[in-house]
Amino acid sequence: MKKFFVILFINLFVFSLVFAQEKPKVEVVTPQVEEVKSPEKKDLTYFPVPFIPVLKDLDYQPEKSALLRLGDILTGMLVFRGNYNPSSLVEFYKVQMVNQGWEEIGAFSSKTTFIAYKRPEGTAFISVSQGWYYTELRIVVMLSQIKK
Repeated sequence: MKKFFVILFINLFVFSLVFAQEKPKVEVVTPQVEEVKSPEKKDLTYFPVPFIPVLKDLDYQPEKSALLRLGDILTGMLVFRGNYNPSSLVEFYKVQMVNQGWEEIGAFSSKTTFIAYKRPEGTAFISVSQGWYYTELRIVVMLSQIKK
């Protein structure tokens, strides 16, 4: 009986070593603004989310924003507020996202306008809603194959 338990213990130990994998590093990022170097895009800024421009006049809301980086996967949400007409902001993103290589895959409007985009690296969702004194922009991304 003792021999049986020793063999069982050794087998469980070997199986745990065989099936144990190194877990990828998980990093939660508080995004910081990155200035755009291109002179023709001087009114835009980029956060650590590639291919999605943000107007400089929009105020970043860090307490409502977070990005999660897991290896080469980047997902999360950025929230901004500003004094823009919601339809103007929606039109800006409809043009700029296509210019950045995104394909619009769907949209709908109620009190909030939602637009979904895709590209080979992943998907993005733009949400624009009117508050009492401001317009709120939410950018939700799910991207893979993103290098640091």
